[in-house]
Amino acid sequence: MDLTWTGNQFLDQQHSLAVHMSAAQIDYTTKDDVWSETLAQEIEKYCDLPKNYVRVAAGATQLIEACLRALYRAQIVDVIPNFHLTATLARQEKWNYVSVPVRFPEELEPALTPYFEQEDTLIVLSSPRNPICYQFPLDILRRVAKHCKGYLIVDEVYADFASHSMLDFLQQHPNVIVMRTFSKAWGLANLRVGYAASAMFAEKKTALHLIPNAVAGVSQRAARFVLQHPEAVRVSIAQTRACTQEFIKQFQQIEGMFVWPSDANYICVETPHAHVLAKVLDELGYKVRELHDLKGYPAEWPQGLRITTPPQKDIDVIMQCIRSSLKQIGKP
Repeated sequence: MDLTWTGNQFLDQQHSLAVHMSAAQIDYTTKDDVWSETLAQEIEKYCDLPKNYVRVAAGATQLIEACLRALYRAQIVDVIPNFHLTATLARQEKWNYVSVPVRFPEELEPALTPYFEQEDTLIVLSSPRNPICYQFPLDILRRVAKHCKGYLIVDEVYADFASHSMLDFLQQHPNVIVMRTFSKAWGLANLRVGYAASAMFAEKKTALHLIPNAVAGVSQRAARFVLQHPEAVRVSIAQTRACTQEFIKQFQQIEGMFVWPSDANYICVETPHAHVLAKVLDELGYKVRELHDLKGYPAEWPQGLRITTPPQKDIDVIMQCIRSSLKQIGKP
């Protein structure tokens, strides 16, 4: 099992088959909705968002890039660790880029305070965080949005697994753009479809310069199908949450492990034995990621592993392997 993968492996085969059947009805010789407006309306309905709040593109990656290009003025502040796209694009374009390391939620507001009054500053962060998997509390995010004179991009691509979302507060915070995707919880990773939501789109305060026909008709219709039939996704999310908490509980029983609370479909474990454990799990057939192999991960932070949540039967195998390996190297 590849536990570096971050789609939704808890979705059943019947759900996947239903998606394929919905896509099979498409006439491949014609184009679909040029700007994905029908899908945007479906998302607004599902998320209970006002009209014209949503823009659809070929995955959250394309949308983040489009927003960065549209909103950049003088400076980008990137709360790290984060998806490396912001840092990569800033380097390519030679933009003024500042990375702000934040470990614990209570550090966020003080770390960003120096940038709040700068109207030309664009702040980017992820919640749930990648790879340390917790969500920033809503009260903290809303204070940041309130005090920030510039724009705030919140990458929520894992938020379907979490308990809350800034989507519910976009009307009160028109400077916020929330990024979401169908690649994770919804199980459509290869179809490349995501969306951005913001009050500023309805107010026409900024244009995203989206690419026409960027989202294939098959992707649009598959996304519309899962929105209209979300039951299997909801069941899989509940299973993911249960297994994630069990995974965390088992790691917490091992001395010397620091396990972050998780609001995503993966966990983050800090241990000085990360490299050894990654190698052992790889030999067993489970591929995981070492934190310091991730682009932009703070070098001074502790070693650790990012592990996608597996089914219960695989949790037991993984934990048995880890305990055995630690015992061999002289740890409890």
